[in-house]
Amino acid sequence: MSVNLRAAIALGCMTGFSLTVFGSRAIAGDNTTTYTPVAEGSTLTHRPEIDSWYGQVYIYVGGSLPVGTNVNGFQYLFDMAQQGGTTTGYITPLLFEFKPGEAYTIFTVVGIGEGFDVALNSLAQSIPFNKVEGTSVATGPNFTFGFINALVDSNGAPTATSLGAVDMVSPANGGEGVGGARTTNDWAASDSQSPTPVVALGTTFGAPGANTDYIFFAPPYRTYSARAIGAVPAQ
Repeated sequence: MSVNLRAAIALGCMTGFSLTVFGSRAIAGDNTTTYTPVAEGSTLTHRPEIDSWYGQVYIYVGGSLPVGTNVNGFQYLFDMAQQGGTTTGYITPLLFEFKPGEAYTIFTVVGIGEGFDVALNSLAQSIPFNKVEGTSVATGPNFTFGFINALVDSNGAPTATSLGAVDMVSPANGGEGVGGARTTNDWAASDSQSPTPVVALGTTFGAPGANTDYIFFAPPYRTYSARAIGAVPAQ
């Protein structure tokens, strides 16, 4: 699934990229040329940390994608070297459906995107959400997104892992997420003491104590300089 580093698109080209993808998918999927752009997650601004774990999963838990969103891309900032001075890594974007419960909210992998090689850049970058398995559409109200610092096969098993490749900070930043009112900048991270996650469709994540395949690192939440972009087609 690896794509050459040059496939990452600089932020300056994001507008044209987004409009092209949004428009083509709306026409192909819904027989319409009108849509509403969507962004969820956190701002693509410098944050002072980078993860020192290999191949872990990070999930945006501060809000949900609007119903009907076609997720088209993943935007992120990776502007500081990793432990040991490494300046490259891997990102595979993921889509999750979550189910709130009395004690725990369970996040289930429902979409696996194409994985990319990524490299240090002072500018924010973008990769497309090219669906490999599952769905790229938020068919209900409880969908969110995330990523794994790995390349994975169609069964979600990592074929190569890396240290963090997205700026982050812990604890999480306050204020609204990029989705606006009723969203936050909260992200959860898989527990690095567990084996590197396999993100097959149906794999579950949750807080410590939840009956899931993998658990999150104990609070507090973090904030990652990343967001999902997409579009809701007009009916």
